[in-house]
Amino acid sequence: MSKKRRREPSSIDTQLVEIYEDLASESEDIRLKAAHALLSKFSVDNGQSSEQLSEVVRRLIRGLCSGRKAARIGFSVALTELLAQRWGQGQAKDDESTQIQELIDVLVKQTETSGNVSGQEERDHQFGRLFCAEAFIKSGILFQPSASEDAWPRILGIVYEAARKKPWLREECGWVLYGAVQTLKQRCHELRFVQALVDKLCHYGLAKTPEGVAIWLKVQQEFPQGNLPDGVWRDCNPLHRKEKSKLAKILKEASDGNSAGEPDGQVSQKSNWTSKLHFVWSVIFPEITRERSKKGTSKIIGFAEFWREAVDEHLFALSSSEERKYWGFLLFQQLFSSMPISFLPDLFSHNFMRCLINQLASKERYLHRVAEKTIKSILDRVELEPSAAYAALKGLLSDFSDGNFSFDQTTKTRTVERLITLADTASLSMLVPTLYSKLINPGAVDDRTATARRQLTADQLISFLKSRRPTEDTDSSRGMRTGNMDSSLTTPIEDTDGSLGEKPQSLVEHILEVLMKVSYFLPQATQTEDNPNPPISDKTREMLRTRLSSCLTHIIGKFPNPSHFVYRVVSTMWWHHNSDAWRSYLDLTGSIQDGITNAWMMLKQVHEQASSESGNKTFLDAFDLLCSLTILQIYNGDADAVSMLDELQDCYNLLIKRREEGKEQGAEVLVEVLLGFAAKPSQLFRRLAQQVFGAFASEISRNGLQSMIKVLETKENLLGQDEMFEQDNEEGQSTDSTSSDDSDVEVEMVDVNGADRSSDLAISGSSEDTEDSDAEDNQELAAFDMKLAQALKTKPLNADPHAASDESSPDEDMDDEQMEALDDHIATMFKERKKVVSRKTQKKDAKETIVNFKCRVLELLEIFIKKRHMDLLALDLLLPLLTVVRTTSSSLVSGKACNLMREYSRLCKGKAVPQIEDKSEIVKLLKAVHAEAMLESSNAHASACSQASLLLVKILVAADRDNLRKVVKTYASTQEAVLMDPNCRVKMSFFTDWLNWCSTARPGR
Repeated sequence: MSKKRRREPSSIDTQLVEIYEDLASESEDIRLKAAHALLSKFSVDNGQSSEQLSEVVRRLIRGLCSGRKAARIGFSVALTELLAQRWGQGQAKDDESTQIQELIDVLVKQTETSGNVSGQEERDHQFGRLFCAEAFIKSGILFQPSASEDAWPRILGIVYEAARKKPWLREECGWVLYGAVQTLKQRCHELRFVQALVDKLCHYGLAKTPEGVAIWLKVQQEFPQGNLPDGVWRDCNPLHRKEKSKLAKILKEASDGNSAGEPDGQVSQKSNWTSKLHFVWSVIFPEITRERSKKGTSKIIGFAEFWREAVDEHLFALSSSEERKYWGFLLFQQLFSSMPISFLPDLFSHNFMRCLINQLASKERYLHRVAEKTIKSILDRVELEPSAAYAALKGLLSDFSDGNFSFDQTTKTRTVERLITLADTASLSMLVPTLYSKLINPGAVDDRTATARRQLTADQLISFLKSRRPTEDTDSSRGMRTGNMDSSLTTPIEDTDGSLGEKPQSLVEHILEVLMKVSYFLPQATQTEDNPNPPISDKTREMLRTRLSSCLTHIIGKFPNPSHFVYRVVSTMWWHHNSDAWRSYLDLTGSIQDGITNAWMMLKQVHEQASSESGNKTFLDAFDLLCSLTILQIYNGDADAVSMLDELQDCYNLLIKRREEGKEQGAEVLVEVLLGFAAKPSQLFRRLAQQVFGAFASEISRNGLQSMIKVLETKENLLGQDEMFEQDNEEGQSTDSTSSDDSDVEVEMVDVNGADRSSDLAISGSSEDTEDSDAEDNQELAAFDMKLAQALKTKPLNADPHAASDESSPDEDMDDEQMEALDDHIATMFKERKKVVSRKTQKKDAKETIVNFKCRVLELLEIFIKKRHMDLLALDLLLPLLTVVRTTSSSLVSGKACNLMREYSRLCKGKAVPQIEDKSEIVKLLKAVHAEAMLESSNAHASACSQASLLLVKILVAADRDNLRKVVKTYASTQEAVLMDPNCRVKMSFFTDWLNWCSTARPGR
């Protein structure tokens, strides 16, 4: 058996093997370190032979044909730097031209494929050849003076040939050539190289491809002095206006037919789709925006025109594939995130918006996720740059549908809502004239659609106003008449179309004036831009007035000085009322006109006085607000507002002018006026009453307080309503009747049947009332059924079907006269039944009215307690509050009264209690409270009585601790009544609270 010959060890450079391995690493640091080691090893100073260099170049080229890890990236960097180090920068010898040609030969040879190779291997070699060509270009060796003239054309031929024959590689080839133009700009300024690149571009028929357009524009930008071929593009510019259709087809990769300079006709288009955008888009848009800002460039296509032609009508067209729409969304995201703000409105084109809405409407849509990312890109840009909100909102608030359109409602998102919150005040201000135009001309012929669109527009204006949050300002000089609020809300803005008045206005004033104009006034001339088309109906005007009231409600509740804005509304109304160019929808003549004139003069005096005085500013501002809204009510057609103006005139004379002898009387009149506003089922008047009452709480007298207590004592039925409002219940009208779409109307949710669902707040006797009411209803219904059965000669609904009947058989025929008589009789019966039902409705409405009125009064009393809990006058409220808790059939009223008692007790603790001089009155009141606690009532009533009793105890003890003796005797008397009197219903918790208080009140504690 023969032995194998021992193999001689070969000379292998292990360091070089490790360098090649590291060049393919996925770590960038390792790759760069390996490339640096290779360059150091083969530097000029080390003196390697030409054979060694050729072997290294060959090995690097072979590495570029490998798809292993990150081999192409690492080997490309190493090859580029090695070529530049050894053959560039004057390092080459006299035979440099020959060496470069040999290197190109090596490139071609090492990247060739022969025989039956797999598709993946062919792709690897094609990519390797392209990376090698890029390395040759970036190294700059092709542009050396001593380089062969054929070297540059050979490399161009390699790249162009790959782009022509391999459509899937064309974009990468185009990117390499696009970068070559930049390299030429940096390393060589000779036009012959650029000219060769462009000539080859046309020769291979690639000029009218996306890559060709990008290269062409890059050459134009970097080498404006170069001579580009004629006949390819009009005026040698792909961005010429007359080339927009052809350019749009190229960008969506549609066939363009034979191109100039294409010897073989058409160029095959890309055969595969990629999810990334072509780099040509990032070349075109900067050029369009740059050219647009120059003078004398009218032949260059504008940004809006190009977007509409190339993107909206091609990528987002109805016939476009989902893939092209996907590109369109990516393009929008890229542009909205980076474009200057002035170009952003053009992005919200018709087809784009239609596609965006359709894709967002359902999660099942193919492009739903990319549509969500598009919305996110909009929100991100606006969050970083709030001024971009104008473009976004203008686009999203546009109407792209045949009917009423709401972006958030259709797409089930909160995009518009969030944008309004993120937007700056200037952006919203610029949108107000646009929305005003939509109110005037909603773009609809029929009234129904016009009403719906106007309502949507008005709601958008309200959302603008409610999104602003006034903040406190430490500079008191700025807040003189703006209420120390955010200056962005009161800084004057320019009215872009001049249709909303002559003076600049703040955002809030702008919105209020828009709603005021369309709600109350109409231009005298019929051929003006302010003339509504179609005309605004009475229902729509009512809706717009409601929206204006909603804005004023928000201002009163949120803004530090609401009187400034309400006065602005009324003063603007007065100006329009006296203007020859406008006429009011409401006919104000005679006494009403005189009343408004006098009220306006009074309001003007109050406003001027409030502007000049500082010590009494809060008082005057509140009266200013009250007068302004009363005048506004006259324009709303409220008949009671005229009489209120007379009462306000009396208040002005008695309170504002500080006549001491009429001060108390003026406060009483003012309370009556505020109760009149509180009785109205409107949140605006609720806020108004609270605002003004808070300012005048210190002036409220005992008589004024009794007027409020009288409301709490009113019965919660039809009789109580008649007594309170002095109206005839036969009229069938309720003071709280309002339209169902009035968003400003606020009616508390009450239990109209009188039953209290809460065990804690259950009212004794309420269940009996409910049973009596149900029994009465059942009796009335049974009587009606009996009468109807007798008329029809049938059995009642609840009658025994087997019972005998003496009535005639229903099969007996009736003649015509009998039928007519029967019809008249049945009609009369149903009329009577309708009256009964109407009466029940009146009772229900009356109860709701009184309950709501009591709730409003309790809210006012809460303000009174907070401001004057140290005043003995507040003790007058104890018994009425306890009584209303016991007697009301509404859990809402009972709850508010209990909360008020709890708040009163909380405020009066420690030394913060009223100071008394006569203890006998307080002891008498304490006994009355204990007498109230003895009555049959709920747990809530017992708790309220206990709190009231302990409050009086704290007042007595604070005055003199010896008063505890009388307190103990009172509690003892009550406890005796519990043991001896069967009618005494005091809860045990009443004494538990007392004992708990005693444990904390002992001396030394």
